[in-house]
Formats: sequence, C-alpha cells, structure tokens
Amino acid sequence: MPDDTNPCLNPAGDQDLPLSLAAGDPSDPDTDFNEAAYLHAFPDIAAAVKRGEVASALDHYLLNGRDENRLQRPEYRRQIAEAFGGGPMTAADLMAASTAPDAPGFNIDVVVASKSGAVFVVGWTDDHSNPLIMVSLRMQRCAPRSWTRFPRLRRPDVESAVQATIQHHYGFWVFRDGDTAFRSDDFWTAPADCVVELRFANAAVATVPCPLVVNTDVQLRDTVMGYFAASDYYGGRPVAAMANLDRDAGDALIRFNKTLSRAITAGATVRRFGPNRKRYAGSIVVALYGISDYLFVQSCLYAQGRGIADYEFIYVLNSPELAETLYREARISEMVYGLSQALVLLPGNAGFGAANNIAAQFARCDRLLCINPDVFPRDRDWAQRHTDLLGSVPAAQTRLFGTSLYYDDGSLMHGGMYFETDTGIIAHPGNMELRTLIRVEHYGKGAPAWAAQYTASRPVPAVTGAFMSVSHNWFEKLGGFTEDFMFGDYEDADFCLKSLRQDAPPWMHNIPMWHLKGKGCRRLPSHAGGTLLNRWLFSRLWESTIVPDLVGKTPRLSLTPASTPVNQKPAAPRPRLPARGTRC
Repeated sequence: MPDDTNPCLNPAGDQDLPLSLAAGDPSDPDTDFNEAAYLHAFPDIAAAVKRGEVASALDHYLLNGRDENRLQRPEYRRQIAEAFGGGPMTAADLMAASTAPDAPGFNIDVVVASKSGAVFVVGWTDDHSNPLIMVSLRMQRCAPRSWTRFPRLRRPDVESAVQATIQHHYGFWVFRDGDTAFRSDDFWTAPADCVVELRFANAAVATVPCPLVVNTDVQLRDTVMGYFAASDYYGGRPVAAMANLDRDAGDALIRFNKTLSRAITAGATVRRFGPNRKRYAGSIVVALYGISDYLFVQSCLYAQGRGIADYEFIYVLNSPELAETLYREARISEMVYGLSQALVLLPGNAGFGAANNIAAQFARCDRLLCINPDVFPRDRDWAQRHTDLLGSVPAAQTRLFGTSLYYDDGSLMHGGMYFETDTGIIAHPGNMELRTLIRVEHYGKGAPAWAAQYTASRPVPAVTGAFMSVSHNWFEKLGGFTEDFMFGDYEDADFCLKSLRQDAPPWMHNIPMWHLKGKGCRRLPSHAGGTLLNRWLFSRLWESTIVPDLVGKTPRLSLTPASTPVNQKPAAPRPRLPARGTRC
C-alpha cells in the first residue's frame, strides 16, 4: 500500500484530496486513487479539468470513474506501478527521452530549483491546435510533480521562428513552492538532471531532458518575479498577468515568499545607539532597502524640532550588504545628533510588511509611526504637534491616522486614499471574461498647498504607509501588516481595511511632510512583478468589501458611535500599555 510518509509515493500530496484517497488507507476501497496518476493515465480527463468542465480528477472519479472501473485499467495501473510506486528513477531512465511523433513543437528553456524544494520551469509549445494539458517534472530520488493549470504568455521569438499567423500564447511557465523531498543535503551534493514531460490533448507525450539550475530561495524568488514582470500577452497586460496567477501560481508564490520572509526575520539582530529610555512617546519605524544615505539625512532633518527627544528611531535594513555602512552612519548620527536609534539588521529582503512587523517587536512605546526613508518634516516641530494631537482629540480619531504629504514642488501628494476599480477584458475561445481590479488613488493629488479641503481632519478609507501613525496596541490587535504581500505595495491599504472592518476607519490629520516619492529604495525588475502579484491579491481579498460601498471619493464609511468632533477632548486619558522587553 502507498505510504504517505514517502514523498515518492504521494506526488499529488500538495493537492486538497481526502487523506484516504491521497495517501492510501487500507480500510478504503479507493485507497489506490492518486490525482496525478489519474490525470497522467487519462489525458481526456486532464483536458476536461483544464477546460473547467470537471473541477478535479477526484470529482470525475467520484462521479464517473469509479463506475467505469478506471483504477483497474492498465494505463492507470502502469502509472501507479512505474511512475509513482516503482522506486527511484535511474539516470538512464531520466536521459532516455522519447518524443511522440504526433506531439507539436516544443522546448524547455530552463528548470530552476532551490534547496527548499521550490521549482520554476519555463518553456514553449506550438499547441494552438493540440492544447498542452499537463506539465510534469521528473527527477531522480523524488516524486514527479505535475501541473494542469499554468500561466501562458506571448513568445515573440517563437512567433518569429514558426512564422505564426495567429495570435497564440506559445509560452508557459510553472512554479511550485517547497517540497520536503528536496530538503536533504544528500540530494544537493550531486543534483541530478531532470526530465520535463508534456502531455497534449490528443494523448501525445513529449519528454525533454534538462540540466537543473540550483539557486538560493532569494535568487529563485527574484528570478520568477522578474520573468513574470517582463512577460507579454495579447490583450491588456495587467489583467492578463493577474488572470495567470489564478492558475495556482499566485498562491504558490505567496506561500513561498511568506516562508522566506519569516525565515529572514527570524534572523534579525538589533543594535541600539544614543540615549536609552525604557519608554518613548512613539517609535519611528523606517524600512531601508538598497540605499543607505537616508539614515543620516533623516537624522539631520528630524533632530532639530521640539519634542523629538520623546521619540526613538528604528531602522530595519532589508539589504544585508549595506549593514557595515549603516552601522557607521548610525554611529556618526549618534555622535552628531544624539537621537535614540535602533538598527535592526535582517539577512535578506523580508519586504515592507514583515520589516515593520519585526520592528514593532523591538519598539518601546505606545505608538508606532511607519515612515518611508524619503519622508521629511516640513515643520521642524512636527514631533511636538504629533504628541499634542494624541492628547487633544478622541482616541477613535488617533487610533490610526495619516497626514498630508507634499511633492518637492510644493503640490499635494497625499490627502488620504480612496479606491477605484478597473474592468479588464480577457479573451477566451468562444467567450469574453470581464474582471474587476482594485486600485488605490490619493485625495487631492497634485492640488496646490492651499487646498485645505484635502488636509482637513476627517475619516478616510485608507492612508499611505509612507506616513502612518497607529496605536501599538491596535497594531497588534489587527495582526500587524499582512505578510502575504511581496516586497511592498498594498500592505497599507490592506491594514486600513482591516481597521475599517473593526469599525475604526483611519483618519487624516495635518502634520505636513515632504515625500520624495520613489526615491527611497532601489527598484528592481522583480519588484514590478511583486506589484502585480500584490494588486491581484488585494483585489481578491477586498473586492467584495470595496465594491460598491467603498468605491470613489465619497464612500460610505462606518464610524464608531463614540466618534466626536475633532476639537472635543477625550473624557479620560487612554491607558498605557505595560512596558515591553527589549533585546540588545
């Protein structure tokens, strides 16, 4: 009987199958059912699943296949015996590639894997008249991995080579996050070549022997996201790219990145500089990536006003290669400006959300201020204004708030954020699909500095993470920033909607700041891929909440009954949190 502890005997283990069917249960008459083997053995079923006519191989089996006695058919028994239960493949097995004569043209460009077991395959096929229905990866000493849903994209090089006269997405790629079969030193001491198997609707099977490229997890993530960002499509690029993420790739990328980010933040170390208090009025959290200059510049411009001694700065470094430079900058800043600063060093890029979440664990305050490295005060006494604001308005209006941000030419960049929708069109054979995507807009963007209606104190749907002031207790209650987002984009809007869902809308208050938007980090091609992934995820999470009530500049916000005018003082002071421990 199959053994669910052996990954080579359960290649479909990452699919949502009942345990008795996925792993084998001697008490169940269907114990031999295996999703991947079933799809391999019956290409007609795989084609039906790809077309959406059947939800999964298991659904087909339970509805029809059991009555058709499919598990006893020779083609299925051969798959179980040879591919899934016949022991490890030899090098000769892997390299003895054969191609069915009726398979369309094809090639595999690259197979990349990381030591956590994640894998990325890129290829193409001229399958416009004989659709590709399954991609499988076979390697020595581990189970096959199969995909029946995968992104498709344009390949201009292939279009030119085959002298294409039709619009067709010849390219494809597949991604799968970690697999325990790969997580052993023995496997990676001599990584084997592999075979990619392509199955087509007419039952043709083509196999391609490929060398295996081994990357670190960070390298693999950046490679996949850079490739995704550069991909081209027929029709609207953003909507087509995001529709591709529906084909399991999006969820796999999110899981992979989240696991990677948590491993990075687990290696955080902190070093403190300057005055050392037990508690502060607030902790100013700044996530740094790719550029080291801003620590000293911010120290200079933030140090001059009243009330700044009541705040500490926590800089989180997502670029470990800059650690020595930042350490030196922090020492100089300590001697020149005397600010309380903590430098949290991470061994990799954990992204905006994870960086701010780990900083909150080191904060010694009741208040967190998440500020971008390219944000600077217009008013030198901004810190005192911030402190005074917290003591002069109701707690409901300061639990979470943002402020007015200005471009370097003096025009307004941010007076709060609201949501709009875009409708994308995806062309399918025989039908057109309409898809709603959410985007974030800024109130008063480009308005002159005197446009007070955009800087007045008021509740708004969301505020930017470039400057976000939030109660530490409220931050923790909401679970911090959602770490499913990659790199940075949409975490701030997601956090504000989590607060709004608790009947606590964010507010705008006017403590004017400069924002040199886009200058605070080094932007890489992979980050553009992260933005597409994040918008796809944000739309999926919040579309039903935003549409229709929160769409547009005048949404219907749900305010707490305790909300009172801005000039009314709270009836009683807010309780202080118990002191948090620190690590130095």
